Order: sequence, then C-alpha cells, then structure tokens
Amino acid sequence: MISAVKNKRKELTVSLGLVIALLMVASILMYFLEHSAQPESFPSIQSSLLWGIDKYLTSLGISSADPITPLGKILGSFIAVLGVGLFALPAGIIASGFIEEIEKDKHLKRMSIVEQKIRYAFNIEYFMPVKDVKEDLGISHLPRKWLSTNDIQFKMGISMEEVIKVCEYSNLFRLRNVKFNGEDTIGLELITLNRSYGQVINRDSDLTIMNMTAVMQPFFGHFTRCIAELTNANYISNELYSPMSFIEERSLNLKRNSFEENDKSHPSLQELIKDITEIVRPNSTCIYFVNASRNEFLMQFNNGGEKENPDFSIGKFFKKIDRLEDYSKRAGEVCKNHEMEFGIHHTVGLPPSDHITHFIHERTKSNVLLLHVNSGILKKKAIVYYKLIADFASIFNYEK
Repeated sequence: MISAVKNKRKELTVSLGLVIALLMVASILMYFLEHSAQPESFPSIQSSLLWGIDKYLTSLGISSADPITPLGKILGSFIAVLGVGLFALPAGIIASGFIEEIEKDKHLKRMSIVEQKIRYAFNIEYFMPVKDVKEDLGISHLPRKWLSTNDIQFKMGISMEEVIKVCEYSNLFRLRNVKFNGEDTIGLELITLNRSYGQVINRDSDLTIMNMTAVMQPFFGHFTRCIAELTNANYISNELYSPMSFIEERSLNLKRNSFEENDKSHPSLQELIKDITEIVRPNSTCIYFVNASRNEFLMQFNNGGEKENPDFSIGKFFKKIDRLEDYSKRAGEVCKNHEMEFGIHHTVGLPPSDHITHFIHERTKSNVLLLHVNSGILKKKAIVYYKLIADFASIFNYEK
C-alpha cells in the first residue's frame, strides 16, 4: 500500500490540488451569488470560503446557512460533488496504484522464473561431440556461447515477447542478431557482470586477458573468457559500453579516452582504471584482444611496432623479446594447423596515443601485446570453435 501511494504521489497531488482549487473558486462564486440575498450568512469572501470548507469538508458547524438563490443551489450541488471528489479521487488513484503494484509483482516473479530457466539452459550442451570437446578441454563448466530464440521458444516454451522483457529485466543476457550463412538469427549471449562496465576475474596471475570489444562483436567475450579460463589468467572485459551504442547512457569509449583519474571522468571509466592498476602487475604480460576483419590471417601480433615491419625490437609495448618470439613461434604453428596466415604488424601498427594500451603499458609497466583475431572464426561450428580456443590458449598457457 505504501509503495502504491508513493508511486501515485504525483497523481494524488494533482487531483487534490485541483479539487481544492475548484472548491475555493466555487466558494468565492457563492459569495457573489448569495451575498445580496442573505448578507448575514455571506458577509465576505473569507466567510464564504470558510462556509464551503465547513459545509462540505469538515462539518464543524461554523455556518448552517444554505444557498437560497437558484444559481446558488446549483453551485452548492457542484461544491458538494467536489467535497465527495476530494476523498473519492484519491481512493480511486490509490486503488489503481495498488492493482499496478500487484501486476508489477506478478511480472517480476515471472521474469525471475524466466531468467532462471534461461540461465540454466546456458549450462546444457545437448550435442554430444561439443560436450565431449568441452570436457576434454576442462571447460565444461563454462556456459555455451549462444542460445537461439528458436531453442528458447520451441524447447522451453518461452515466447519472444518474454525473451525481450527478460533482457530488459535482467543483467545476465544480451540479445544479438547474428548472420549465419547469410541468414539473420536472433539469440542470447550470457554475460556475467560484476562491474559497472562488465566483468573482472582476478586470479592473481602474471597473465591478463583483456577484451574491450566484447559488447560489439558477437561471441568475442565468450571466446576470450574461455581462453582466460584455460590459461588461468586474469580477465577484464567490457560488456556494456560502446561509442556506437543506440542507448545514450551506454555511449562511452573505453578503448580510446583520456584515462585520467578525476571527478569529471565517467564512473565506469574510473572503475576500469582502478581494476587495471590493481590487477595488471609490473613486468607481467597483458594480452589485449582485438576483433579483426576477415582475411587470410588467423591472427596478427602487434607490440606497438611499425606497420609492415615484423621486427619486435622496435615495438613500444613488449620488451621481453625472447618471450614474444616464443609466443610468435607457437602462434605460427597454430595458424599453420588451421591453414591460415600468421602476421606480425602486417596490417597493424602502433595504436593512437589515446588508446588504452598506452595507458596499460605506461601505468602498470607491463608487457602489452595486441592480438588481432580474425572475427570469422567466432562463427565456426562449435567443435572447431572450441578447438581454436584451446589452440589460442596453448600460445600463452605456461604463464601463471
């Protein structure tokens, strides 16, 4: 009841104010209609106001006069209706608010049930070869990367309308429209938020996996999270903010910014800065994943060197050249096994000065490697997809 009154306080204030204002105007008009007929009962405007309040609201017995003119009687009837309305309108508004609260409570309970059902479904891999691959890799506990709305509707009996509503209600799901074989397919990704900008896992490791474009690229967040799991790496992921977001409050560039800690900076940016400085250790390794275009390259290494120059020694971000060359050798073997090319600064080079990788390297004194990943592999069939995850993880999996 209290919440109903609270939610309807604006309507209650307006209705009460309107009724009282009309009552006052009508009482003043009563003075002009009745003063000449019975001046002793309506001697002034103030007395007429008191008469209206006493007659139809309080009944304190201040005045027992009744209108005697025809227009006065009509106006008196109108004032009587206003007196009733002063109590009837708020009662109706409160009753309406109470019903709305009941419906809202039912809706929230239903959304909670739907959320739990969909969340559980993300743990189920019903295609046995995929299930076996995940078990072999030791990531069977991680959720599936995708749940189509067809599965949700026809295997779980949840309507598309409820899917949209639960995405508005819950912070666990992201609705995606993805092209598979040229056809648009709608589905959900599971996002595990524990920060205002996304997800952080601190494993107290010397290897940190970062992904600032999980919000934009379908399946990329799942891909990097699985790699972080297999390498026992720290994980920092942006799941909410993008400068291209249609939602105004989520329009924020976390890749390119001033990265200054001050009261004027966005709270989520401040939180990201704090997480980076606390998690990424000096002299440790930070792998910054970048979603790259679909071309002949499975991946490209970029340590802040010159474009089209494969020499790691002139790179700005990664000073442990022997370690980087070892990574490079492993990456080359992975690309060869998947019959794709491996590149070093082939089409990429030193990022702009306001790019987050400059901040990471300079603030934490860590070794930063930008790993540009062919986005086409994210849509591979599940068995190939998980094998690619294992192969990417094998490049860095001796870091602890």
